[in-house]
Amino acid sequence: MISLVNKTFFITGLGSGIGFATGQLLASNGAYVTGTVFSEDQQAAVSAFTQTCYLLDITDTDRLTQTIRAAADRHALDGIIGCAGIIELKTVAQTSSKDWHHIIDLNLGANFELAKAATDYLCDGGAMVFISSQIGVVGHKNAAAYAASKAGLNGLTRSLALEMADRNIRVNAIAPGPIATPMTANTRATPERYDELVTKIPLGRFGEAEEIARVAAFLVSDAASFITGQVIIADGGFTAQ
Repeated sequence: MISLVNKTFFITGLGSGIGFATGQLLASNGAYVTGTVFSEDQQAAVSAFTQTCYLLDITDTDRLTQTIRAAADRHALDGIIGCAGIIELKTVAQTSSKDWHHIIDLNLGANFELAKAATDYLCDGGAMVFISSQIGVVGHKNAAAYAASKAGLNGLTRSLALEMADRNIRVNAIAPGPIATPMTANTRATPERYDELVTKIPLGRFGEAEEIARVAAFLVSDAASFITGQVIIADGGFTAQ
């Protein structure tokens, strides 16, 4: 049974997609939710379920560290969830050095800095959860930087799990398949590309952000107290083939 009453969670990427759905779900189950957004519009949207959120670029390490400290000063942290991310579909030839570093910095580097900053503030029995991707497991044409960032995130998850175990802090990742979020809006708006993807998913559809949020809620709860170092794939069966 999952209980999140009076627990506090810090979520990056809180303003949209999986981050938004996760924040809503945790708050509806009695948790105090805080985190980061990257626009004033997002800040207004999350005010429905959080009293405090922070507008910042999470690749700004100093500001991210200060934000974690500020959040922990308000409430001891029971968990962090790294949801912020970006994808750009480009061939290797089209991917500039700037593109590469931006994607790696946001998808991987910022999660490393998030974990590093939060380590001293997490409660005994706390949890870290990172949103990875099935693409970090199986790869994807024209997404080398994204695939590398997510594969790296999977490795980071396993290594942190071993390092944090003696402090009773669990670390896991979720690797979603195609999810109906703003990140996949262009793909879903292109019928040929959408149909091509859906035919490869055994369940025959894109997932919903709320479905990934439920996995995150489980992983940060005491119901998952013996689960750490895992990359939980939620992809409608794609990687089972």
